[in-house]
Amino acid sequence: MKRCILILLLLLAFSGAKTSVLAQGRNQVLFIGTPLAVGVGRYNATGFTTGLDIRYQQPLGSNITITGKTGMEFFLVKGRYRDDFRYYYGAASGISIPITIGPRFYIIDGLHAGLNLGVDIGVSRIAATAFRFEPAFGYVVRLPNHNYVDIGTSFVTSFGEGSGAFSFNFAYGLNLGR
Repeated sequence: MKRCILILLLLLAFSGAKTSVLAQGRNQVLFIGTPLAVGVGRYNATGFTTGLDIRYQQPLGSNITITGKTGMEFFLVKGRYRDDFRYYYGAASGISIPITIGPRFYIIDGLHAGLNLGVDIGVSRIAATAFRFEPAFGYVVRLPNHNYVDIGTSFVTSFGEGSGAFSFNFAYGLNLGR
């Protein structure tokens, strides 16, 4: 994790501010997408996660934006952990609502790195409300109709034991600043 953050900081330090990127001008974008995630780590009982997310991107400078994100995530808990680690639940499912905000840096045109911080609100009985830390990398493709497609990956965690998930994200972006 420390290496990922160090690489992100180095990329940001050496990225040129002269680069024309998606964050410039009036490109306020509303992204609507779906994450597909899988739990990682030895003690992680989360199997598969999917959902719907809505992200709003507001430009702050030539290559930086602020991104606010919310949505709903549905996850499955693997029942086999009951036997392996003496947890007392079988296969189950849960629902959470993530609410995050953070910067997104455009390194070159389309390529971005970001860090969202916020809260995961547990809606179902097995989901707990917790801090959310989500570094992400991705690429935004500009479409001929001046909208966007955003494809990326992120790692979601609350730093608790068994809380990490690797996520693949796909979103369609509506350009609000035309």
